[in-house]
Amino acid sequence: MAMSATLTLQGTTRGLPVGRDYDHFCESISDVYVGVRPRRPRDARFSADFALHTVEQFSLGIIDTPGASADRDRASLRDVADDAFFLNHSPGAWGLEQRGATWSSSAGGVLLLDNGAPFTVHADARRRLRLTSLRIPREMLGDRTPDQLDTLNDRLSGSPFGAQIGAQAALLTEAVRDGMPRAAHAMALAIVEMLDAVAASAPLSSLPQSDRAASIRSYAAGRLADPTLDLASVARAFRCSTRTVQAAFAQDGATFSAWLRALRLDRARDALRSPTHATRSIARIAEDHGFADVGTFHRAYHARFGTTPGSDR
Repeated sequence: MAMSATLTLQGTTRGLPVGRDYDHFCESISDVYVGVRPRRPRDARFSADFALHTVEQFSLGIIDTPGASADRDRASLRDVADDAFFLNHSPGAWGLEQRGATWSSSAGGVLLLDNGAPFTVHADARRRLRLTSLRIPREMLGDRTPDQLDTLNDRLSGSPFGAQIGAQAALLTEAVRDGMPRAAHAMALAIVEMLDAVAASAPLSSLPQSDRAASIRSYAAGRLADPTLDLASVARAFRCSTRTVQAAFAQDGATFSAWLRALRLDRARDALRSPTHATRSIARIAEDHGFADVGTFHRAYHARFGTTPGSDR
């Protein structure tokens, strides 16, 4: 059966006057595709490239913009109605806030957002935001996926699950760009199956007692850079109570929070001592290991090792 990938829209704001460049981006793609608007920069250029492709029932939006956070608010929901889901993938780090929860995606990871509800995409203002958004019609997802969106994003955020689906999303984007619609369509269908499989994965309480702590450690170790990773988010990811998580660590006479902080500090110390990270600042290494505040990192480091991060360089 013949299949095609249609380039529905392509454009750039480069070369346009300041102010008009931002307006052109919004008019061309934000207001007609996803309804999410980047925040207007103050007296700065908004140099952006964008494209929109259609492959059968899927759409793939590709943007390259300044690092501006973006919002889908109540007015946008009214003006650009859409109840689809979007799987967002980026080679850089970014974040999502929706339904009162916040997630951070590490480089190459993915998060799933509900375009029928308000949300904010958080971007690092110091770096460009390169984002691909796969639009998935709501009816294509299994019943459990929309209902477990928060739990699903807990599992995708900075984890091996998210990295694996992110790799598939990157291949999908290349297939679209290379004019391989059948391969792109097959990959999009596979992503839907992967999302449903992660949503259907067994809760922690169904695992043998001896395997629970190991499963949590593996999950958490893959997302140490996420400052929102804590006892509550792990409990959501494994669909269990915080007491169940604590019980898994109590067998070894520890708590989850103490184990997590120790691991973050141990990994940070390894990075400080590694020649590979010699040019990376202490603040950046702290951030890479989940410490949003460098002062907190210094105090925790000294408490654990009896010395300062700078003395271990």
